[in-house]
Amino acid sequence: MKTKSLFLISLLACFVACAPEGGVHVHDTPTGKIIGTLVVTDGSYDVVDTDSVFYDYVGNNIEAELTRLTSDTTKYNIILYKVCFSNHMPVSIDMTIPAVDIDNRGNIAGDSIVPYAGAFGEYPRYTIRNLSGKVVFDAEGKAGALTLQMNCGRYPTSYEGLYVQYNQ
Repeated sequence: MKTKSLFLISLLACFVACAPEGGVHVHDTPTGKIIGTLVVTDGSYDVVDTDSVFYDYVGNNIEAELTRLTSDTTKYNIILYKVCFSNHMPVSIDMTIPAVDIDNRGNIAGDSIVPYAGAFGEYPRYTIRNLSGKVVFDAEGKAGALTLQMNCGRYPTSYEGLYVQYNQ
């Protein structure tokens, strides 16, 4: 019993030590809850009609969040909550894309970023490549929408979402 408890404590310490830097919510910056659609193309579908586009996986009502890093005001963690990347994926995960560059115009850029999957730690097999996108601001300068395009491992993946209004 002692050995099992010691192993579990060591495992938990490893997950905490390997986690990306936490972000903070900063009022009137591109942070907050987002609801959107995730599309993953892995090439396993059959194209029946050449005028139609068929995707391998579409996840609707996927929640996302941006949190600004405390150590660098131009870098954000992008978190996708309860997401699946395939119809065959048995569980959903919370995936963090750490330390993403977002400039003052809302342009998102990144390459060779190793994502984290909740308590499971790093997932180098699904390294994020060619990340691009945009945080769109409204007339008052508040964030209103988020779009992302990237390769997650070898799979082209996109996300489009709108910020939901929440009470502060």
